[in-house]
Amino acid sequence: MIFSARGLKFMLVALATTTLATGVGTALVPQVSQAQTGFTIFGGIDPAYRLSYFIDANRPRSADARYYLQVGRNKVSRDVIALQIEYPKSFTDTDGEINPDTIEIRQGDWRGGQVIPVKSISLGQADGRIDIIPDKPIPKGTNFVVVLSKVRNPSMYGYHYFNLRMTYQGDVVDRYVGTWPLELGAGD
Repeated sequence: MIFSARGLKFMLVALATTTLATGVGTALVPQVSQAQTGFTIFGGIDPAYRLSYFIDANRPRSADARYYLQVGRNKVSRDVIALQIEYPKSFTDTDGEINPDTIEIRQGDWRGGQVIPVKSISLGQADGRIDIIPDKPIPKGTNFVVVLSKVRNPSMYGYHYFNLRMTYQGDVVDRYVGTWPLELGAGD
């Protein structure tokens, strides 16, 4: 016999301890949920209009979820003077709620960096719309992130499509820029 009974017992205890430590350690570290690009056969969002996002605390009914809705520099072809985010009725129908007091715009990507001052933020829960007007126009070619903090996730798992429209300097009408296909309640 290659292993003695004592050696085999020691290896099994070491394996069990390592497995347990790894499992507990992974459960304690907060996980980030990222957009799933996936493979769509029919329908879906045209890749040219798909916007990236990250979500912290992405559990059903989580009251402290944080959405990082990214807008790449290629979407900012001119200075931006207003943003409008439309979210579906299904978000609020399943108990989702956005706190307008914790919405901000950050310059950069990923989770953003320096906060871009805003003149006003209004939330229309009835029509599923967030209107954001920055203090100064967001310059052409700038990456930025719209951060929604202290969001209450819907009570059940599902995809919710948040659409972004922006008004550029010199325009009178806003333009569709893209969609964040948020997978909410996917768990940490």
